[in-house]
Amino acid sequence: MSGASPPPDNSLAVEQSRIAAEDRRRAEEKAAADAKKQELAGMRTSARSGATGNVDEYFRGRGLDPTKYSSSIEQQLNNILSGISPTDENPGQAFSSAGSTIYDALQSGERVKAQDTLNTMFAPNFETKRVPWTLDDPYLASIEQEQYTDADSIIRNMLDRGVLTSSGYDAAARDLQNQRAGAKTRLNEVGTGLLAGEQQKLRDVANTARQTAGSLQLGQAFDPYTYSSEADQGFTDFLSTLGDQIRAGLPGKLFNTAGLAAIGGAAQGAGNTAYNPKAASGVLGDDETNTGDTTEKNPNSIF
Repeated sequence: MSGASPPPDNSLAVEQSRIAAEDRRRAEEKAAADAKKQELAGMRTSARSGATGNVDEYFRGRGLDPTKYSSSIEQQLNNILSGISPTDENPGQAFSSAGSTIYDALQSGERVKAQDTLNTMFAPNFETKRVPWTLDDPYLASIEQEQYTDADSIIRNMLDRGVLTSSGYDAAARDLQNQRAGAKTRLNEVGTGLLAGEQQKLRDVANTARQTAGSLQLGQAFDPYTYSSEADQGFTDFLSTLGDQIRAGLPGKLFNTAGLAAIGGAAQGAGNTAYNPKAASGVLGDDETNTGDTTEKNPNSIF
């Protein structure tokens, strides 16, 4: 009688069955993942499509035509879409505030553009370049020389009439010359005040323009040249009246001529006619006329 047969070896079939089951599981997981991926992609596409309408409605609610900004709106929406994770199960959340976000971004861009234009028109220190501290120099020099000439003509007239001698005139002229420094100082004070005032007016125009640009609303018209024209016209008006304004701002005559005759008379040496206040004013009485007999006819003689 023969022995029992060994059991059949079906380990290969078992292994094959296990591998097949694993392959099916993996295939099912992949199919589920692909389906989920497709579902999420569809949700993202749907959210993106709906966002355009929502943003358009947001713009219309603020009195704006969204078609004027469609290119920017679409670009901003695509930027939002690109930032959404493919695994995000709530992609619509990323577009929930798209209307206000895009509106604010576009409005900010318009403000920056307006400010950049103004920065070109009103560059730093533009007011001191337009109105430099030397702008008044020709006017100051002209007025100072004019008043100096008027003052000098007074003592020169005394010299011509014989009220002052050459030495007396020279003394008076030296005093007049010494007054020039103070005259220039007073003129500079007036001129500097006027220039500083005009510089501030130009700054005020630029500041108003920048404040307007900084609060610009999207869709609001902004013309920066309105402000540059205002600054140009203001400067033109200022320059055309600068000389008159300086004259009007002076506290009085720049040179004191009241004592020049006395200074000149005191400086005259022996043999010269002494200072006569009546002669200085051009008034001589009959008994004061110099006829050659200075002892009896001219009591002002120093001899």
